[in-house]
Amino acid sequence: MTLQLPQGWTATPGSVHLPATTQGRTSSAAFTVASGPADGSRSARITATVKGDAWSGRASASLAVAPCAVPSAAEPLVAWDPSAGTTVADGSGNGRDATVTGTAAYDGDGGLVLDGATYLTTAPTTLGFLKEASFAAEVKVAGSGYRRLFDSQPSGDPGNDGVLIDLTPDNRVRFIGAGLNVTTDARVPTGRYVDLVVTMGRDGTVTVYADGARIGGAKVPADGITGCATRPLRFAADQGGGQRLSGAVDRVAIFARALTPAEVPTWQRLAF
Repeated sequence: MTLQLPQGWTATPGSVHLPATTQGRTSSAAFTVASGPADGSRSARITATVKGDAWSGRASASLAVAPCAVPSAAEPLVAWDPSAGTTVADGSGNGRDATVTGTAAYDGDGGLVLDGATYLTTAPTTLGFLKEASFAAEVKVAGSGYRRLFDSQPSGDPGNDGVLIDLTPDNRVRFIGAGLNVTTDARVPTGRYVDLVVTMGRDGTVTVYADGARIGGAKVPADGITGCATRPLRFAADQGGGQRLSGAVDRVAIFARALTPAEVPTWQRLAF
C-alpha cells in the first residue's frame, strides 16, 4: 500500500506490505503523514493505492487544512499606541509598525487626529489564517459615508481574502470576512472616544462592543479569516487610501482569538 499526497507532503513509511487475507476480512496499515507548506488551499486530498499480482484498488479522502500559518493566540497580532511623530511602534513584538500617512497631529487626549486625510498603514504584511479574532480601538468617530476602521482586504472582495471592518453612512459596523459581507445592528456613538471591540468566534458569531457593553452583532460562516495574502494593514483608510475616517484614534489592537465578554473591557491591558 502506498499514499499519493499533495506536493511537499511526506509519508513514513513510504509503503506498507499487507499480509494475505481472505474475502470479507480487512487489513489495516498505519502511516505518519507530515504536511507540506500551506499553499492557500483549504483542503488536501490523500489517495491510498493497494496493488496485488494482477489487481489494484484505491480510495481517497479530503482533509480540511489551514490555507496558511495560524498565528499564536498568546499575544496580540498588532498593538499600536499613537502618541507622537509619524511612526507608531508595534507593541505586540510582531514588527508591524505603522506609519502615519498625512498630518501627524495629536489631540489633548493623546490620540492621533484623523482629519479626513490622515490614516495609519503598515508595510505589506500577512495576518495569517484567523479561526477567531478580535479588533479593538479607542476611536472617536466623525464624518459621513462609508469610513474604514480596519482594512487588509482588496477593494471589492466579498470577504474571501483578508478582512475589512468599517462604518456605514448611519454609523453601523460592517464586517467583511470569512466569506461574507454583513452589516451589524451595532451603531457606534459619535463625537467622543469609544472603546470599540469587534470579535469573531470560531462559530462565525460577530459581536460588537462599545465601552465594554454589547451593542449588536451578526453572523458569518465558520470558515475563519483568510489573511494569507501580503498587503498593508490599515486603520482609517482602504487599500487605495480612500474611504478615510474622520475623528481621532488612540490605542489599537488585533488579537488572534475572540475576547470573552469579561476580557473586552480590559483589552488595553491585554494588548499593552
